[in-house]
Amino acid sequence: MLINEVASLEESSGASLEGSFTRDLVFSKFWLMHELAQIQPHVSTMYVLGSWYGNLALYLNRYPQVRVDHIINVETDSERLNTGARMLDQAGADNVEHMLTDANQLDYRQLGRNGAVVNTSLTEITDTDWFKNIPAGTLVVMQARDQVDNEQFAGPADIAQRFPLDQVLYSGGLELEDPETEYTRFMIIGRK
Repeated sequence: MLINEVASLEESSGASLEGSFTRDLVFSKFWLMHELAQIQPHVSTMYVLGSWYGNLALYLNRYPQVRVDHIINVETDSERLNTGARMLDQAGADNVEHMLTDANQLDYRQLGRNGAVVNTSLTEITDTDWFKNIPAGTLVVMQARDQVDNEQFAGPADIAQRFPLDQVLYSGGLELEDPETEYTRFMIIGRK
């Protein structure tokens, strides 16, 4: 079963909980938090789309430079969502809600003032309703990588073209290496 999951996964880090903690994935989350701290160090509610095992929520609860009152992990895989929920409960992260649903079906009703939507899975969430449904003025954080079979992103400008923001507050790239290859992860932070 795990072999089939790994074969269908586009990221080279592996489909397991252990694979979600590879150095490149951890570093990309800390990069996100560092840049977010410069832009909006307090977030009332954060939707994390394609949350996988909920690692970003774990790190946010340990990173004092960014305070998030309420985190909503959105994931379509119930096993990963449940594993992440157990991990976050054991870590004492009591500000996390776990939502088993397709990100493209969200209405962001819990977003509120000073909320944010994070999608570090642009290459896996192929429909665009998740973005279309975000209310105007909302802070949006997006990450994608190059060298992925199903969806190619050439850089931050490519993300901005596909998902236009009213105001771009950060745009950059980071050279990383997963267990199999070197790649570039791109990130854009801005207001829709």
